[in-house]
Amino acid sequence: MIILGLNINHADTSACIIINGKIIAAIEEERFVRKKHYAGFPLNSIEFCLSIAKLTINDVNFITLNYSPSSNLKQKVFYTIKNIISISTLKKILSFKNKLFHTSDLHRYLNKNNFNGKIINVEHHMSHIASSYYNSSFENAAGLTIDGFGDFCSTGTFLCSNDKIQGLKKVYFPHSLGILYQAITQFLGFKNYGDEYKVMGLASYGDPKYLKEFEDLVQCNSKNFFLLNLDYFSHHSNSEFSYSFSNGIPKFSNLYSKKITELLGEERNPYDKIEKRHFDIASSLQICFENIVFSILNNLYQETKIENLCLAGGCALNSKFNGLIKERTPFQNIFIQPNAGDAGGAMGSALHFLRKNEINKVSIHQRDNNKCYLGNSYTNEFIEDKLIKKNKLMKNYSFKKLNDADLYNEVANRISKNQVIGWFKGRCEWGPRALGNRSILADARNPEIKDILNKKIKLRESFRPFAPAVLEEFANTYFDINYPSPFMLNVVNGKKIAKESVPAVVHVDNTCRVQTVSKSDNYHFYNLISEFNKLTGVPIILNTSFNENEPIVLNPDHAFDCFRRTSMDCLVLENWIITR
Repeated sequence: MIILGLNINHADTSACIIINGKIIAAIEEERFVRKKHYAGFPLNSIEFCLSIAKLTINDVNFITLNYSPSSNLKQKVFYTIKNIISISTLKKILSFKNKLFHTSDLHRYLNKNNFNGKIINVEHHMSHIASSYYNSSFENAAGLTIDGFGDFCSTGTFLCSNDKIQGLKKVYFPHSLGILYQAITQFLGFKNYGDEYKVMGLASYGDPKYLKEFEDLVQCNSKNFFLLNLDYFSHHSNSEFSYSFSNGIPKFSNLYSKKITELLGEERNPYDKIEKRHFDIASSLQICFENIVFSILNNLYQETKIENLCLAGGCALNSKFNGLIKERTPFQNIFIQPNAGDAGGAMGSALHFLRKNEINKVSIHQRDNNKCYLGNSYTNEFIEDKLIKKNKLMKNYSFKKLNDADLYNEVANRISKNQVIGWFKGRCEWGPRALGNRSILADARNPEIKDILNKKIKLRESFRPFAPAVLEEFANTYFDINYPSPFMLNVVNGKKIAKESVPAVVHVDNTCRVQTVSKSDNYHFYNLISEFNKLTGVPIILNTSFNENEPIVLNPDHAFDCFRRTSMDCLVLENWIITR
């Protein structure tokens, strides 16, 4: 059975191909078109997945989509009647995320290529939880999905048992923690789609002095989990809310109403200085979010009595929250899909359909260690033919090719001498984190490297932190973590030795977003860090995404262009080293 999973009705459009139960490839369209959170038709992603599988679209048996217009119809009708709104208004509300493009684009593509397979719709949150559960090693698990909205739903709890997923409880439109977080993100002056992670970083600089005010914004409710005070929001209002996308870039009008200024004061202009009040609002938002979700999780544990937990949805990328789950709930084993947001729904819809339709019903859990390295790769020969030979005439650069052992040694030496390295090796990562294949690397021992990277290379806000990539066997020596964190999705406290020896990756509140690296996860990256450890006695390298305020680089040309534009000292393309 060949299944092509697509995310086409939300931002971060993507594709994933599964053949006979094995994930072959997965990638986001933004990597190709170079536009963050791209929402247009994922033609490049589709063609990439087919090329990796050496197939055409007509070899595909099923195309799965991570949305289902027929889902939650009862709730949609009830909302319409209760609020006495017109069908046209409801259509506008329902389409604020579905305007990205219409399925007609998909049908045109399929008709052009004479596609003979079937299109399957899978409910949005079922796609989310399937992407996590079927990528975990758990036979039994509790499940939680939280995002903005998908198919009229923002939150879902699940019982995942013996390869089956049972929905337990949902939170429906217009109530959403994703909307809450996005609205406050906008209020704080971060207006771009997907800027919530900035506020998460900002929160560490503040104190939760506005918790009382947030109790007025959103209330915990045992029956409904939580309820927004809709007086402060506009996403449910036909008159106040608008949504558009230009060249595939999603844009919302403000999700908050003017009334919110009575509660939190004046909104911040994007170009205004960030003040202490803004830090405190961000901190209060994060604590409020954590308190509500921990309440949900503790109730979920009481209902299921299972210590394994699967998370998905955009809110599962809140790494500060993730790092506290074991401390604040009875859950002991947690799995979060590395592409937990909407893009990951492409994989989830395919896995869900596969599980429901496998003839022999064998387990389809993905227990291999390659859950995130699912994108493209390039050979040394390709790089030489397509890039090196083309650019050798440029006298300002030198090019040399090394074997793996010499490569690890030279790059480790360069990092130890405070050089910044562009590292491009192996298949690119699936998801928003660079995990050692499309990374910028630096010496975490240097306390000044954080400002250098933010100002001169990443071109981003100074408060943004960087992550430590640590050899898995040393993780607990430096950080309060006793479990693998290969996808960089957990923020934990740094120990005294971390603050003393690797200050560049310890945030202002003494936390660190840790990536643990094992040889089975990433052979080359592990060996590089091991070589650095031999030289310095420190098994940690600063790791950040290989980009310059753009999507992570995809191919050697992207990497070389980024290297040329910035002040990186060295570029590694597979076994080629390029220096200025």
